[in-house]
This record gives sequence, structure tokens and C-alpha cells, in this order.
Amino acid sequence: MKKLQSSILILLLCLISSLYCVGQYSEGKKYLEGSFNIGKANLEAYNQKEDLSSNLNLTYGKFVTKSKARFWTFGFTQSSTENDFEYIEKKSNYRFSLGLGNEYYKQIFGNLGIYGRLQGNLYAGNSSHSINDDYISSNNRDESTFSSGVTLGGSGGISYFISKKLALVVPIVSTNVFEFNFSQTKMPSFRTNYFYYSISPTISLNMGIGIRYVL
Repeated sequence: MKKLQSSILILLLCLISSLYCVGQYSEGKKYLEGSFNIGKANLEAYNQKEDLSSNLNLTYGKFVTKSKARFWTFGFTQSSTENDFEYIEKKSNYRFSLGLGNEYYKQIFGNLGIYGRLQGNLYAGNSSHSINDDYISSNNRDESTFSSGVTLGGSGGISYFISKKLALVVPIVSTNVFEFNFSQTKMPSFRTNYFYYSISPTISLNMGIGIRYVL
């Protein structure tokens, strides 16, 4: 709720100050976007020793017209947890992704505009899950899953220039229209392959704030 309120407040400030125009996109303009998050938590109350996570997203784009840009993305996510019950349980996963798409931009007034994106992604990653039980050997587990696939989706939001080179990007909605996935799980005694596809054009709210640097 606080994150949503902060986003709405920033949007209101953008609307009020848009009477003074400091920047806009034009044909040939290039831009960079990036975000990086890292977190670590000790949750001893839940018998969880460590919770580590990190997330990196980079986007490079170029406007081919005043209202249309092509962009490329790179993403990396990682997380790991360790639980200490009567046994030790460990989970970890990571994923790399590459994306390509088009962005469509429309200036509303002043520094304020709206955008919509269509994007395809390729991804690959691995997850592992292990249990080490010194008392009940049948509980022991050691498995690893490799997965890869392709997704097609879109997103939309608001862009607001705070200077000639910097713009706030506020995503509001996103959708994942199509996904195809292949995964392979390995255990000490056997191996399984799994194919999955989904066509479900659902729309979800995705409020946030990013920074874009125009080259």
C-alpha cells in the first residue's frame, strides 16, 4: 500500500510540474535503463537461517521514430534459502534472460507521456533442492532442475522527464500472453523431462519506479 501511495504521489507531482518542459524523445535518441537489488535476511523465528536474493535488469533502446523505439534487455535473478528444522533443507535458483521488443510512446503534455511495450524473452536457469536428514534417511533429497523457454508479453506506464537526460519511468500494467517451457529434473536414481506451454492473456497491476538515461 505504501509503495502504491508513493507512486501515486510522484505521478501527481509530475502532472503539476509538466507545464515546464525540459525534455522529450526524438528519432535517433538512445537510452539506458537499469536496476539492481540485493537482499539478505536472517529469519530465525521461522527456522530459516538465511534468505539471499539479487536481481539485475538492463535495457538499451533506440527511437527509430519520435514515437517508436526498439529495445534489448538483459536480466539475471538469483535466490537461495537455508532452513534448519530437524533436518537441513537448502534451495537455490538462478535465471538469465534476453529480450527484444518495441516501445510505443505518446507525449501527453510538457514532460509527461505514456508508453506501451511488446516484448519477447528467452530465458534459461537452474534450481536445486536438497534435504539432509541424519535421523530419517528416506527424507534425504538431492535434485536439480534445468529450465529454458520463451515468453511473449507486454507492459505499459508513464514516462516523465526530470531533466533533458533523465526520465522517471513508472510501469503500471503488465501481461504475459504466451509461454513455452522445457525443464529437465535430475535425481540420483532417475531423470525426467517436462514440456509446458500457456496461452493466458491476463493483465496485472505492477506499480514501480525506474530511471532512464537518454544518451
